[in-house]
Amino acid sequence: MDRKKFSAIAHRDHDYCNPVSAAKIERLLDLLPLDASSRVLDLGCGRAELCLRIIERFGSMAVAIDNSSPMLDAARERAEWTGALGRLHLDNVDIADFVADPETFHLSVMLGASGIEGGMAGVCGKLRTWTKSGGYVMVGEGYWRRRPHPKYLAFLGGEPRYLDHAGNVKAGIDAGLVPMHATTASEDEWDEYEWKYSRSIERYAREQPDDPDVPEMLDRARRWRDAYLRWGRDTLGFATYLFYRPGPRVG
Repeated sequence: MDRKKFSAIAHRDHDYCNPVSAAKIERLLDLLPLDASSRVLDLGCGRAELCLRIIERFGSMAVAIDNSSPMLDAARERAEWTGALGRLHLDNVDIADFVADPETFHLSVMLGASGIEGGMAGVCGKLRTWTKSGGYVMVGEGYWRRRPHPKYLAFLGGEPRYLDHAGNVKAGIDAGLVPMHATTASEDEWDEYEWKYSRSIERYAREQPDDPDVPEMLDRARRWRDAYLRWGRDTLGFATYLFYRPGPRVG
């Protein structure tokens, strides 16, 4: 099974590929002093929803990085439809391999911190390097709400590198960033995200019954749904963190 294909189908009805609501992301955008001269980086952009909203609101230039062709194709189609393509650069690159010049962007974003070595600390460190002094870093990351059940850890394939909520904030501080705001996904938002994810795969299986990937896709989606209901809903949290990148001290 092609996991990029699976993810694109599972997330086809989501605004973002994480459980924080679009309204809460808009609240974070309210705090950003961006304009048409600003440059924005979004690592693991998915369908580039955040970039498209930033372009619409601020007129900024955005660089969107992902290595999922289905996601980038959807992003390109939406950008063409909204007239944003001229201010959006889409690049099919593995986020682990992406490199930028230091202090290039006014806002650097990664709304799912997996894929960068070092978890939250690794992501904050990399994004800080690429962010201008006086700019902002936005990171979406999971966190443990409570100690995970051993069976849940076994299902996830071992001990993930998640911290708790306070630990995620501290990881940003330790990377030289100043925390400005954080917004967490509610149980209702988690339910909306997970059931939409499951429902999209179930619907695809009915729409494309001859796709040879369907049995494996259904098995994966159903096992994930059951693990979420049994353990994940009460155990795993998700938040989006906004940090300020201070400049060098003078004097």
